[in-house]
Amino acid sequence: MSSSFRYNLLRSVKPYTPFTPQLTKSMLRVLIQVSVHYIESKKSSSEVLSLALNKLTNGGHKIPPNFCELFTMIFLMMQIFLRYPKGVVKHHELRKCLMDDLNLTEEYVDDICKVLLNHRDILSKNFSETKMNRVKMSKLQWRINISLSLNTVQIDKPTIVLHFKLQNKEYRTLELPLSMFQQVRYNIALLLNELQSLQGRLALK
Repeated sequence: MSSSFRYNLLRSVKPYTPFTPQLTKSMLRVLIQVSVHYIESKKSSSEVLSLALNKLTNGGHKIPPNFCELFTMIFLMMQIFLRYPKGVVKHHELRKCLMDDLNLTEEYVDDICKVLLNHRDILSKNFSETKMNRVKMSKLQWRINISLSLNTVQIDKPTIVLHFKLQNKEYRTLELPLSMFQQVRYNIALLLNELQSLQGRLALK
């Protein structure tokens, strides 16, 4: 197995594992279904999340407090796996990472591996095609939302609002608590550092 697979899986997915106690088998299957749907379609993540919420609500399931984090966790697992050429990550190695490193139960791992391994070819093809065809961002604006408490002069839970203008002239708005925004900053810094290291290695060849 490529050592980078385990590294990327731990770096990207491990932060979401505290939310796994909220996961149920029926919810996992819905999250896998909508993750596959997102990979195979050009729908936005908000549309896919709405689809998942409708499926769970119509099935009589309770929506957990960290539903978005659980969706992100499952989607990232699938996305990272599909980035690697077929055969690089073996079946038993994938299972070991999911069970030992991410602490998922064997039952959950069975469901995830069944989809990734049995439908690998079509998922990889669709992932590659839709990744290239998704609408790109053309402009980003941001602001800080601050609410003041009536009884004190302290700032109460500031949030960061991001406004995205897409190339198809549509707009998206995302509001993040400060803690989540710090996590986004951290991940972007890691990405930029990896890109810089990669460019340095290419320059030496």
